[in-house]
Amino acid sequence: MSMGQPKHISTSKPFWGRLILLALALVIIAVASWLLLPAEISKGKFRNIVLISIDTCRADYLSCYGFARETTPNIDAIAAESVVFENVISPVPLTLPAHCSMLTGTLPPSHGVHDNLDYRLRDSNITLAEILKQKGFVTGAIISAFVLDSQFGIDQGFDSFNDHFEIPHMAGPISERKGQEASRFAIKWLEQHKNQKFFLFLHYFDPHTDYVPPEPFASKFADELYAGEIAYTDYCIGQVIQKLKQLQLLDSTLLIITSDHGEMLGEHGEKEHSYFIYQSAIKVPLIFRLPTQGKSKRISQIVSLVDIVPTVCSLISIEPPSGLQGQALSKYFGWQSQVSKERYIYAESLFPTKYNANSLFGVLTNRWKYIQTTRPELYDLTKDPQESNNLIKQQPKRARLLQKRLKQILEQAVQSRQSTGKFGLDEESRERLESLGYVSGMVSEDFEFDQSKDDPKDLIDFHLADSKVNILISQKKYAEARILCEELSSRFGNSYRIYRYLGKIAFVEGDKQKSKAYMLESLRLNPKQTDVHNNLSIILEEEGKRNEAIEHLVESLQINPEQIVVHNNLAVLLERQGKSEQVIAHLTESLRIKYNQADIHIRLADILYRLGKVQEAIKHWSESLCFNPLMTHTIHNRLGSAFYRLGKPARVIEHWNKSLELEPNQPNIKNKIGAASARTIKN
Repeated sequence: MSMGQPKHISTSKPFWGRLILLALALVIIAVASWLLLPAEISKGKFRNIVLISIDTCRADYLSCYGFARETTPNIDAIAAESVVFENVISPVPLTLPAHCSMLTGTLPPSHGVHDNLDYRLRDSNITLAEILKQKGFVTGAIISAFVLDSQFGIDQGFDSFNDHFEIPHMAGPISERKGQEASRFAIKWLEQHKNQKFFLFLHYFDPHTDYVPPEPFASKFADELYAGEIAYTDYCIGQVIQKLKQLQLLDSTLLIITSDHGEMLGEHGEKEHSYFIYQSAIKVPLIFRLPTQGKSKRISQIVSLVDIVPTVCSLISIEPPSGLQGQALSKYFGWQSQVSKERYIYAESLFPTKYNANSLFGVLTNRWKYIQTTRPELYDLTKDPQESNNLIKQQPKRARLLQKRLKQILEQAVQSRQSTGKFGLDEESRERLESLGYVSGMVSEDFEFDQSKDDPKDLIDFHLADSKVNILISQKKYAEARILCEELSSRFGNSYRIYRYLGKIAFVEGDKQKSKAYMLESLRLNPKQTDVHNNLSIILEEEGKRNEAIEHLVESLQINPEQIVVHNNLAVLLERQGKSEQVIAHLTESLRIKYNQADIHIRLADILYRLGKVQEAIKHWSESLCFNPLMTHTIHNRLGSAFYRLGKPARVIEHWNKSLELEPNQPNIKNKIGAASARTIKN
């Protein structure tokens, strides 16, 4: 071939031979990759699933994640034959919203739960338990803290939801279940369901404050009690793993071990969690033990807790619900290297908005982390894992790119929300949560990037003191709480939160006039405080100022219309004013929020009956019996009277006989049954 002539591809046999060999090699590699997948993955079938959540467990305190001391020998042994994800982000450093994300595969702006207080997971969300129950799994949960009580909606889809503690460990007035009790109930549950296809969600709370591990962990980790709590929890998890082995269930079970969020331990000025979204608070472990896997694989790519639901769906070959923000991680479970495109992971804390500060919205990649707030932050996590060097000024272009991605994530998540997660706590529940340092006050769900408010970094000291006041009040240390409020006032100036605390202290000490003055001042500074409006209405009603009391309850409902207790209390005051139609409206709204309130069905039925709406009254009395079949005999008496008015003697006799079964000493009812029977015979 002379110079300058075009080159032609040879069509000789050696070329085609090489091409065929190359194609065969690619096929062999593909088949080998498929064969190297664990057997159960290739089939797409697991008999059982166990999801273990260790509350408040940051990843770097597990020895399998690099902690210098052996804290987790049982988890380490599982990790040695599991897929271990090394870079896992929780979307929010709070127990309830993080577990909502873990169990729905959606972000907080989508499922609607942003805080432990005044929120519940709405029924419009689909949980992993609901998905698996539809596929024939028996579903059970064992919960170890009031924060995940069934009233907060996390129980959706579970056949059994064990949230009542046999031996409660008290942290203030809030109770938690210790790890060994949780394991004991888990073992019992496994024994009961060993012959069924099951899903067990097992929650441990021990690493949460206070750090009080039992012996020998208290002595062994005397200098690091938080690590001791994790070591104790590992011991308890080991008991469950041993039972799975004894029942010969481990090799037919998909075992997942993770956490809802971490713990700051003083880094960036925060002692515990909930406020900041730095790595110590949101980086958690995630381990998948696949049946018959046999060896460990560690994944460095960034993933999220919202990936658990789509991953489980992928592994058992079912279609996940639409609208999930998570991704299936099963692509990482083969033994070939996976090249994954850049992923952007979301994290948030709306907690600082309780202090009228800005929110914290974060977006993370394998290397970079951007935090949107008053003074935005940008960190190179590979070079600066402690997040000590803010590069926002040095890298403005990168910050703008990440901010744009963050906006896109937020917009998509907010658009997919089906309902609000706002919920009105009763006062007892609020006090139990506040005793853990979870401060009251509704967060602001403003997802715009407003940089005019205070930066959360400037209010961390106020937050710490605020949490301490909460705890002191829950411990009835009112004098200490009052002194701390005065210190806060001198350091930070007037704050609505200081006056709300002083009002609460005065209220429990019996000085209602002083309490009223403090509450009014707190509302002047911040009128959007539902609990202050509610407490003030109690004082006003005692003073005979019913109209003013009603006004405050109405104002409270305008702020958060999902408050069952407020609707019920408002119905009481309106009934005293003879405003029956308004009473009916509020009781009906209360039942819309939570339908299984037997006492509210009775109240509503009584009013409807007085107004001559007999059929509607019968419906609600009957509903009360559905939710409490052992309800007092008087309900059957009322139903009997209602059917008597409708001219249905057979139904009359049915209910009055039932009433006599519950309370035989009712001569007047016996006489009425006789009259009704005679009427039946005559007809």
